[in-house]
Amino acid sequence: MTTILILSLLVLLHELGHFLIAKLFGIHVLEFGIGLPPKALKLFKYKETEYTLNWLPIGGFVRLAGEETDPTLWERINPLTHGHMFFAKPAWQRALVILAGVTMNFLIGIACFSLIYTKMGIPTEIGKQVMVTQVVEGSPAKLAEIKVEEVVVKIDDTMIDNSEQFVEIVKENRGKAISIYLTNVDMSGKRGETMRQVTVIPRENPPEGEGALGVGISTVPIILYEKKVWYQAPFYGAVEGMKEAIAWSREFIRIFMHPVELLKNISGPVAVVKVGQNAVKEGWVTMARFAGIISLNLAIFNLLPIPALDGGRLLMIILEKIIGRKRVAKFERYANSIGMLLLITLLIGVTVKDLFFS
Repeated sequence: MTTILILSLLVLLHELGHFLIAKLFGIHVLEFGIGLPPKALKLFKYKETEYTLNWLPIGGFVRLAGEETDPTLWERINPLTHGHMFFAKPAWQRALVILAGVTMNFLIGIACFSLIYTKMGIPTEIGKQVMVTQVVEGSPAKLAEIKVEEVVVKIDDTMIDNSEQFVEIVKENRGKAISIYLTNVDMSGKRGETMRQVTVIPRENPPEGEGALGVGISTVPIILYEKKVWYQAPFYGAVEGMKEAIAWSREFIRIFMHPVELLKNISGPVAVVKVGQNAVKEGWVTMARFAGIISLNLAIFNLLPIPALDGGRLLMIILEKIIGRKRVAKFERYANSIGMLLLITLLIGVTVKDLFFS
């Protein structure tokens, strides 16, 4: 339930971005809806805006005057209404209204990461550690109950700080019992305070591609957090928050530019909720990072030049300046309808994948 609330809040704040900039430019907002239609309840009306509660409790929406519907002749010529229509505003104002939603998501992502670093301190890499990234079914590692995302602290009495060292020690001890000491790390790469020990015998003749233990590993940093005094902490936290937001944004852009990798890693609401539930269990730091990552993901996704998304609507404004507004207006509505149909189809597809193939 907490995850759904977080997701809904992120979408609602995205729509609030559109709402605020539209108001700034004098565009009439006919409706600000909490949740998605059908309408359940009219909360109140202030000036021209009706505030509503809708039956589908996911996110929200804003309905701008003259945004999608064809304006009537009266709306076009009436000076009292014409100037408040979305279509009547200059292209640069309409573009800023469209970009306000993703801008809000970027700011939320930065705020989430900034809060974490303000509270925890500035991260500094003090070394390397080896993380388990895969455990093969039926392997010695699986039988020893080694888990993905655990970190190898040491093997017998030897401290482990890189993947090459781990592989070499395992090779040298094929057919012999070894003790592996493991611990957990949080999403920041910070080690847990306790270790657990497992005893395992590396295989002398493992199946091809599995290795002696049957694990996949990766070298990741060990993080130490340096706390700042209270009046410096917000500034340093904001700087680190900005850095992490930029890093995640670059990663999402990279993934979206590689269709094969995107199709392999794409997940829908079901998978996101599962990850969110685990984040809630791990505490506020993990939950805040989860919210920040999802917010940035929403921002980058919405910037894709697909009709019905903010990026698609922005593309239409650019095309207006190139080929003329009337030509664009003729097919914009149809393009948005097709885009929405494709998005719904994609949503259904990834939901089925999350439910039955994950």
